Amino acid sequence: MNVSPWQRLNSNSAFHTVLFFCGLFLSVVEPLARYLSGKSISDSIWPYAYRTLIWTMNLRDNMFLLTLFVSVLLFFTFLVLQRQLKGHENPRWANALGMILLGILIGFIVLYFALDVFYLRGAFLLLPTLYGFLLLTILLMVGGFPHVPKESKPLLVGKHVLHIAGVFFAAWLVMPGIPALVGMAPSPPPAPRIGYGADPGPFTTSMSIHPYTMPQEVEDIREETESDIDFSVYLTLPHLPEDIPSLSIPLAVLSHGWGYPTYEEYTDWIAHLSAKGMAVAFIQYPSDIAPNIEDNFEAVDEYGASNWPHHVYRAKAFQAAFDEIETIGFGDSRSEFVDSILGNHTIDPSHLWLGGHSLGGAYVFLSLYESMEREWGNETLFLDFESPWTRPSQLELQPNMSRLPESTMVHIAQGIDDMSVDPCYSVHHQAMFSMLPQEHVLFIELQSDLYGFPRLVGSHYLPTDSVHDTLADWGVYRRIDAQADWVVARSRGDVITESWAYEHLIHSPLLTNMGQWSDGVDVLPLLIHHEALIRSEKFSHC
Repeated sequence: MNVSPWQRLNSNSAFHTVLFFCGLFLSVVEPLARYLSGKSISDSIWPYAYRTLIWTMNLRDNMFLLTLFVSVLLFFTFLVLQRQLKGHENPRWANALGMILLGILIGFIVLYFALDVFYLRGAFLLLPTLYGFLLLTILLMVGGFPHVPKESKPLLVGKHVLHIAGVFFAAWLVMPGIPALVGMAPSPPPAPRIGYGADPGPFTTSMSIHPYTMPQEVEDIREETESDIDFSVYLTLPHLPEDIPSLSIPLAVLSHGWGYPTYEEYTDWIAHLSAKGMAVAFIQYPSDIAPNIEDNFEAVDEYGASNWPHHVYRAKAFQAAFDEIETIGFGDSRSEFVDSILGNHTIDPSHLWLGGHSLGGAYVFLSLYESMEREWGNETLFLDFESPWTRPSQLELQPNMSRLPESTMVHIAQGIDDMSVDPCYSVHHQAMFSMLPQEHVLFIELQSDLYGFPRLVGSHYLPTDSVHDTLADWGVYRRIDAQADWVVARSRGDVITESWAYEHLIHSPLLTNMGQWSDGVDVLPLLIHHEALIRSEKFSHC
């Protein structure tokens, strides 16, 4: 009499159940340990979330290897099933290993769907597809072909029902990724080959690192997570030809997001700015700090601003970093690096670009405060807020808006599926510039387009190197190029280039068009909001 694999496993049910839950525990032990150590849920799951991001991007870039791996996996499964049909049992160690792997895989699948709900929003097809193939392989190898048992024992029937349900679930995971695996899904537009959004240019660049003196009161409250960082200004300069029509270049200051004091996460952004002919200062500031908070402190976070004392200490770090920029970049005290790269050219901060991402996006207001106090940006000013978080509400940190030059433009951009920062922050940040012409102050939403493969999702991390994809090329770096071109052109008096860049920065098809999928369908355009707080019902709750 033929005995099914599940019947052969029945005598070891308790043992295999323990193995399954051991595997399940192994899959969640890292976020669980981080949570029990006192970290928030989002911080606890972050390492796994970041690895998920890296895995999915690698799968995108290695479609052939993925297809080959799946083919080998299915072939090996077929061989095992043949042995089972001939009456050969799996070795006990193989079934035991299969149950452990099944537990680990189920844990990873659960974590993936949790991330998909809160962060990924259907962005990735291949990771769940791979999980589906692995799940199908393990279920078939351990449990054999799914079928209804002839015996009506409740435990045996329950196992078979779970087995059949697992196989159908695995198939459900696999199916959406099949068109991508076989090359049938429409592909998004490639990065522009020329013009804005193309490879950074026209100049090559060089970078040097300049540590700055952290104020002692800030040094005293740094957390261990950033204890090994020598906070610095990363200065990137363009290599200029001698016949360039101007002897000065504008200044750009970029600030990173919370927990991202990493130059390597913003090199693409920096390259697009500096290669246009700007001096770019990337400021590392301590984001993970623990100031003393009085027992009677009442946190207030409203109208896009908050009163957390953390802002005050980070502002002191910004002041020190701006002092360092002045020391290394301007006048007789400028560094040897600046001399060697720029020669007779100088850095002119009267033509200024300020930008940042996430918390660093909100801290564009700190950069603006420092700049206005130093009388920088008094000729040209572009402010770029990418997915900005809460800005400081402390009165002493408010920039003097009366000093904004007539030639000021503002972009506040956010992915429509940003699960980290509420768009109400962006809407209130936009309202801070109500004194400027509304056509110069845009709140821009990057729409998610789940039409083809890879899917385009407006996430929080689009401006970082880790998530530099087609949506970033068209929705982020194309704008960055135009912003840099506008500031540089104004510093040189190049009216033609200034006008061309300007048309890419206001509400026009040049800004909103996002290209086409490979089958000719338009990618969903950028959404533009003027005075979103008072004119858009979508944000009336803000």
